Amino acid sequence: MAVGEVPLVYAPRRTVAYAPDRVRGWTVKRYGISATRPAPPEEVVQAARAAVERTLPEAYGDALAYGYSVLHEDPDGCYAVVGWWSRNKVILHTRTWLSTWDDPADWQPAPHGATACIWEMVAMAHERDAWVRHVVQPGTPDLDGYLASTISGEF
Repeated sequence: MAVGEVPLVYAPRRTVAYAPDRVRGWTVKRYGISATRPAPPEEVVQAARAAVERTLPEAYGDALAYGYSVLHEDPDGCYAVVGWWSRNKVILHTRTWLSTWDDPADWQPAPHGATACIWEMVAMAHERDAWVRHVVQPGTPDLDGYLASTISGEF
């Protein structure tokens, strides 16, 4: 699947926040974006969970194990951006996956190092700021505050 080759005209897309998920010892905040409807349907949201499970390393054990995912439906297929914070809380690791509408659960690595589009980056920017505000800056991390800090709306 090609990435970034289909000409697009910018229009805001709706971003929704879902409840956090627990995946193999990780706490994962979740977002959905759709170019074609108000939000991705539950079956596509569940299919994206497979990309998260394939991506995350073993949880850190004694350190915080938090991340996020951004599922994005586009006319040409689905994208799943999975981000997770390093053991020292300052490095973001990411992996981007693509799937076609023929099989939304068949996630393939994004080609050529593609990371995120302008719509997905809205959630990513929010996650960076929320992580710094609630986890990195305070003496004691406010994990409930971090999990409660989400975005939804037209971006």
